[in-house]
Parts: sequence; structure tokens; C-alpha cells
Amino acid sequence: MDAGLIVAGWRKRLVALADQPEYVFRDTPHHLIEQHYQRLTTFVGYSEQEITDVETRLNVRFSVVFRQYLLQMAKSPGDLFCGSDLASLSEFEQFRVNALELLAETDPALTLPAEAIVFLFHQGYTFDYVLGVEGFDGPPMQWMETEREPRKIASTFADMVDAELRLMESNHRQCRQNGGYYLTLHPGGGTTQSYPALASGERPLDQ
Repeated sequence: MDAGLIVAGWRKRLVALADQPEYVFRDTPHHLIEQHYQRLTTFVGYSEQEITDVETRLNVRFSVVFRQYLLQMAKSPGDLFCGSDLASLSEFEQFRVNALELLAETDPALTLPAEAIVFLFHQGYTFDYVLGVEGFDGPPMQWMETEREPRKIASTFADMVDAELRLMESNHRQCRQNGGYYLTLHPGGGTTQSYPALASGERPLDQ
């Protein structure tokens, strides 16, 4: 299996979601709509040299699939993992420090493997990591506040991303079936989502 094709498939699925949005823009300037679409569909990764440098710095070797994710889209991943904080290459050390601090709140004796790469934090109480031990792909691990042990959340990083995309696609289908919602992008930043009451019969997507 080709890791590059796996990650390219993720990008294609994200573009498909953006091309059939579950919302209608309201009170939003055209240039903000364009910027929004570009953010969802323009994926940016890191260079081979940047990735090699961070591997040397951390004394790890990324799996083939995780490396392709970093190469193809990790700097700008569209809406993948939306709502969570993703580490940039320069933030891997700080994310590890934050993870160790969270572990210590439960028990100062808890720690992480030396090769653990903490790449995601969610709402300050849980984090995900992969092991930088080469190979084609490996299982992502998750630790949640107050737990004693991390848990494997998927067989591989690719399976984790696939599950995330399937959830996004399911929510997307359901929202479109319900008629969608109104989305306003504000010039100063931020968004407002407005959902008509289902009993009203108003369906933004039908307008």
C-alpha cells in the first residue's frame, strides 16, 4: 500500500465535503467566502528537510504514513481534526511538556515513552500521540485526564484519520438531510452558525 496515496485520499475526501457544504452563507463578504474555501481545500505540508531536522532533534523516526501526513498536509490540514489543537513541527517538544504536566496532575510518577510524539491536544484534558519508531504505520495512543494508562484508539494512524473522516462525512450527510444551516463569517474573525428550528420547515440548502 502506498502511503502517499493514502494521504492523497484523505485530501480528496476533505475537498468533497467542502464542495458540497452543509451551510449557506449569510451576511458574508465574497472575499471571506473565497478565503474560507481555500482554507478547506488548500493543503500545505512541511519539507523533507524540515521533517528530517525534527527527527534528528527529537531522536525519533516517523512512520511512513505519519511522515506523508506531515509532508502533504500537516501545516494546513483543512478541517481535519477541527476543534483540537495540532502541533506544528516546532511545537512537538512543547506539546510533550504539556502532556507530561497533565499526567503529573494525576500522578507525578506517570510518564511517556521517550519516542512518543504528542501531536494533538483536545480541550486541555486529553492528548494523542504516536511512537516515532519507524515502520509503515503504527497505533495512535490517547490519554485522558485522571486515567492511569493510555489507550490505543486505532490500529494505525491511517485508521484513526479514516474514522475521523467517516464521522465528518456522516455528520455532513445528516446535516444536509436536515436542510443545513446559515453560516456567517465575520470580517474581524470568528463565525456564527444559525440553525432554523426543524419544526419551522425552513431549509437553508433549498434556498
